Amino acid sequence: MLLLVPLCALVAAAYAAVGLGGGTGYLALMTLFGMDTASMPSTALLLNVVVTGAAMLRFGLAGRLQPRLLLPFLLPAIPAAFAGGLITAPRRLFLAVLAAGLVAAAVAMLRSARTPDDPSPPTPFRLWAVAIPAGLAIGGASGFLGIGGGVFLGPLVLLLGWAAPREVAAMSSATVFTLSIAGLAAHGLRGSIDLQIAGPLAVAVLVGGLAGAHLAETRLSAAALKRLFAVIILVAAARAAFTALS
Repeated sequence: MLLLVPLCALVAAAYAAVGLGGGTGYLALMTLFGMDTASMPSTALLLNVVVTGAAMLRFGLAGRLQPRLLLPFLLPAIPAAFAGGLITAPRRLFLAVLAAGLVAAAVAMLRSARTPDDPSPPTPFRLWAVAIPAGLAIGGASGFLGIGGGVFLGPLVLLLGWAAPREVAAMSSATVFTLSIAGLAAHGLRGSIDLQIAGPLAVAVLVGGLAGAHLAETRLSAAALKRLFAVIILVAAARAAFTALS
């Protein structure tokens, strides 16, 4: 815990700077430290809620949230996140799925470092056609793995060219906050929340998240932070895959 607490604070600062909660980063650290997989998803989801709660309020007050673009993704993702949180799996299967999710998240973060300069909003038909299946997939992964979903939604919207980076950061914060609560509720019903572990980490990520918000306001480049933590996530993914296969 003496090492995990400050490292989680650093992860929160880096992710909050780009509108994310840091769920993939916390899972990466918990995997590297060999924590019990039973409490990993719920702990990551709780930390997501703490970090993105403040970020969502900030982006909302700045007028960057776009409900028209966000709601088509959130509506199918919320029940899917709750359902994903109810799923239990053997340790090896969980680690294998976690490794795949971390690799996908790392690739998405690297791709999102190259953002479009001239976004073009989609037509309503195209928006719903993409948002419904994407929302179901993102929500299910969010609840099962303890990932807030913003790390997948943000890069997807950026790659489609539907919103500018600041608006995408606001969408990511709202997505992570909402889906993390849905997934956390399911984990709470299962009794898998360990407050003795999550409590100290929640305080650490709150401090780190506030620091990340300050960095975002001073326009510190987020692309370098994305690349750095993408490497960390890939290392954790390799460790999770090795453990699952051993």
